[in-house]
Amino acid sequence: METVLEVRDISKSFGPNRVLRGVSFGVEKGEIYGLMGANGAGKSTLIKILSGAEAPDGGQVLLGGREVSFPDPIAAHRLGVGTVHQNPNDGVVLDMTVAENLALDTLTDGSSPFGFSRRRTERHALAVADTLGMRLSRSVLRSPVRELGVSERQLLVLARALSRKPEILILDEPTSALSADETHRLFELVASLVAGGMTVLFVTHKLTEFDQLCDHVGVLRDGAMTGEFHREEGRLFDWPSALKALFDRTPAELGHEELPGGRDVLALRGVRVFADSAPFDLRLRQGQVTVLLGLLGSGKTELLEWAFGARAIVAGDRELDGGGFAPGHPGDAVRAGVYLLPESRHEQAIIPGWPVYSQMTLPFLTRFSAGTLMRTPSERRAAQTMMDDIGVVARDASSPIETLSGGNQQKVIIGRWLLGTPRVLLLDEPFRGVDINARHDIGETVRTLSSSAAVLVATSDLDEALEVGDRIVVLNRGELVADLTRSAASRTRVIEAMSERRSTLLEPGEPELPERLETERSAAGKDPE
Repeated sequence: METVLEVRDISKSFGPNRVLRGVSFGVEKGEIYGLMGANGAGKSTLIKILSGAEAPDGGQVLLGGREVSFPDPIAAHRLGVGTVHQNPNDGVVLDMTVAENLALDTLTDGSSPFGFSRRRTERHALAVADTLGMRLSRSVLRSPVRELGVSERQLLVLARALSRKPEILILDEPTSALSADETHRLFELVASLVAGGMTVLFVTHKLTEFDQLCDHVGVLRDGAMTGEFHREEGRLFDWPSALKALFDRTPAELGHEELPGGRDVLALRGVRVFADSAPFDLRLRQGQVTVLLGLLGSGKTELLEWAFGARAIVAGDRELDGGGFAPGHPGDAVRAGVYLLPESRHEQAIIPGWPVYSQMTLPFLTRFSAGTLMRTPSERRAAQTMMDDIGVVARDASSPIETLSGGNQQKVIIGRWLLGTPRVLLLDEPFRGVDINARHDIGETVRTLSSSAAVLVATSDLDEALEVGDRIVVLNRGELVADLTRSAASRTRVIEAMSERRSTLLEPGEPELPERLETERSAAGKDPE
């Protein structure tokens, strides 16, 4: 087989920090090569080098056996390398319309006709969107991208990258904001493109995605390749060995003991997220991590933001520690010890250009000020102590937030709230774009916190729910359709609840699936567990 992409002894440093240490690997034509690594391992820097956004300090990049250099991303595009970065905002212009973003490559191409009309732009945008099977109305095409959610922006970037028909496609966490259906559609498309001769470098933190797509997996740790693994046809990768190469821990060391929970901290009563959804009650307990599992459109983000005082819903009452709780504004919730880590850290939690210590102390400025002046040394000390406690990898507390990996940025935002006195911590998709190792670290942090507070983790990923939760609550189109202990939450049972609207609530300890459903599954030859 022809090696179309080869990386030889690539190195990169930022000041005294050596990010890449002689990385070497090769990818064959028509192959999907998976790249895995903990946050801070150097994946993002390597991808930036391969996409022309950064220059290496040393080493070579070869395409088809010929050494090349990418002075900028445009040069990479012209040589047949397309990249979809982890943060979809890196690939869109927020104040331009959906059509203009989809047609952006053509609009910025000097060979394109002068005076591109809106009709022509929209016609070209529809052709690009069709790459992913997206059907867009005229009103959507003319809406600014700023009005779209994270997943919709990710789809725009994916469609535009695929429409270029690159010879080598680099996908950095492409499914982190996609639904299960969108992910399935993307995988089918990638498989068909690879069958036609395209080569893909695929970065993800989800082991099942490597098994579904990849032929080889390379492991990057602390800036160096620590192992490469090949999957035999019809078999899975050797994950015990791969995970050992990833972070010197075996899968057995990544589990947790199920906690039963204690007294109620936050009680949500008569909750109606949407006008057509039935009301439900939900109690969050101290000493337990509750996972709110639901697909896009299930209402989980709306529920968390309502509990935080950031939005209104159709109906519902809140009680905190047995007393009334009706925050009219997030500031009211923060003063009461109810904290939210929002779905999109880039847009809703991080202040671009600010150092880590300022990001962490933002909600508690009065603690770090004297009159109108900030006590910066005190801020730095508090932030550095928290960084050490929760394992944030950065030069120091004065590092700009943009210099940190995605997982470490997420840890900073969690650390922000740990500087307070949390009674309830609400985390909306906290593992999005976060690798296995950082996911485990974050899970351990919130589990430790749960001894003194109630923790609610909202996610659309079943594997994440099973990994971190003591209790799994399933939300489907605004209705609570299952409430299970971790030990009772079989994959089949949870998937069924996520995909069907149910008329009864399942409380912890309730019997397994109704006999009728078990009989139907047995008749179909499916194991209910």
